[in-house]
Amino acid sequence: MISFLTFNSRHRRGALACFGLGAALIAAIMLANAFAQEALAPPQVTASSVYVLNADTGQPLYRKNEDKRYWILSITKLITAYVLVQRMGGQLSDTVTITQSDLASGSTAGLRKGDVWTLQDLLYGMLLVSGNDAAIAIADHVGRAMLSQEKKKESPIKRFVQEMRTTAAALDAKHAQFADPYGLSPSNVSTARDVALIGSTVFRDPQLLPFWQCAKRTLNIGGPNARTIQLVSTIEMIGKNDIIGAKTGSHVGKNIYHLVVGWRAPNGQTIVAVVLGSASHPARYDDMRAILAALPRDFSELAGQAPGTAQAGPTRTCQ
Repeated sequence: MISFLTFNSRHRRGALACFGLGAALIAAIMLANAFAQEALAPPQVTASSVYVLNADTGQPLYRKNEDKRYWILSITKLITAYVLVQRMGGQLSDTVTITQSDLASGSTAGLRKGDVWTLQDLLYGMLLVSGNDAAIAIADHVGRAMLSQEKKKESPIKRFVQEMRTTAAALDAKHAQFADPYGLSPSNVSTARDVALIGSTVFRDPQLLPFWQCAKRTLNIGGPNARTIQLVSTIEMIGKNDIIGAKTGSHVGKNIYHLVVGWRAPNGQTIVAVVLGSASHPARYDDMRAILAALPRDFSELAGQAPGTAQAGPTRTCQ
């Protein structure tokens, strides 16, 4: 009798455990399905591809052609920044002497041969004014450091780009491909979904968030051309309206205009919104503002203000 009761007790516990696992699995599937079902078409925008993601919950909010590949141009620099802080985040005060090979065309931070910049200031130069030169200098310095640790000899830039690809894959950005650290190569491609996945990590990284807090930054540059310069963000939304981070990708000659934004919703959650292929430079900002304005209406849980949070203040200037 005791054996029978013991068997029954064990059998019941096993059945309950199985039931619990089954219930948990069903709940997870239902939650995943709910997320998929709740993703809506975005409001009317000019962008040909849109993806909006709640970075804190993983819930997709808006989607439109989210898996179409685009040349993402300077949005590439989000991965460049992330690799830097992952590899050398504790060494941002290290100095870099600028060489001729660091100089670049297109958008620049004004680097000159012989300049002495800190990694921190190069990061400002890359994120605030989208300096291609700053991105190259960062990639070369970090690439050399990695090769030194690995006791290998090859191109530092090539090694850094390899790390960019590995990092993107680790963030589940399955369609992201990189050929350079700044985005000029047409081989730098990704999708709105993958850009959002990258942004959901980058825009919550405590090492990177300070670099988007202010629209201006004054830098003291060393070397034979020692000088003080002021960087003014080329991204209109930086420092305003609860924007915690942003990056554009542009090619005026080919009429390509992209924008990715990290937005602090009224309830305190981080939302990442991506528009690729907007009709023009002003249109990408209009697209983004339309999306951010619609989110609390379509997803009421975002509308409630989180305890202890304050409304966004005016644009700030960093000294």
